[in-house]
Amino acid sequence: MLNIRLACPDDAHAVHLILQETWGESLLFDIFINHISSPERQVFVAVDVDEVVGFLSAFLVSSATSRWEVDLIVVHSKSQGMGIGTSLIEEALSYGSNLGAHSAEASIRVDNYPSQRAFSKTGFTTDTQVRTLTLWDPLACESAVDVPETVHFIPVDTLLYRGLWIERFIESQLSPKEQCDVIRVARNSIFHENRLNTGMFIPDSLKQTLVPDLLTAATDYGQYHRWQYTFE
Repeated sequence: MLNIRLACPDDAHAVHLILQETWGESLLFDIFINHISSPERQVFVAVDVDEVVGFLSAFLVSSATSRWEVDLIVVHSKSQGMGIGTSLIEEALSYGSNLGAHSAEASIRVDNYPSQRAFSKTGFTTDTQVRTLTLWDPLACESAVDVPETVHFIPVDTLLYRGLWIERFIESQLSPKEQCDVIRVARNSIFHENRLNTGMFIPDSLKQTLVPDLLTAATDYGQYHRWQYTFE
């Protein structure tokens, strides 16, 4: 019988193996422990006959309207197609609702149809707008400028990487100089904080609003849709 529960320290090795077998990635064990120790972050595991066959990680993003960000959901290949992903999402939604989040959100690759079906079954919807995940590497540089108040820097520690999200960048309609200043500050920040990268989702329809040199310096990490669930 399938059981969905909160992860415990002993689950770290099983989660690590699932990541390696599915994506060839390694678990950041210290972040895993931090996630399961904090009420505003959590890891849920799906257990079938005492074996962890899938997991989901999520964390609270505090803002004017806080959201519950579903970051990773992975089901072992031998257990896919059994509704395990849907069960994990439902459990995560229940937890996020109890935290008082206004909404839950997830970024799903445009070609990840199994995840899209699972999120749709649990009530998530998407505007289908294609967004490119654009990432910049750390760079030590002069950054003695103020970031516009409308732009948000969100440090993010996930089970796979330490990064810095940039939000409200496109919506802020920054001048070319302001755009370059913001990215420079972000890249300098992750250099000194030993984070892997900094990035944001850029709607493909608005790429032309970004300074070309910034796109040239970035890595295109694939196309995604944003999926959202609003808590009642």
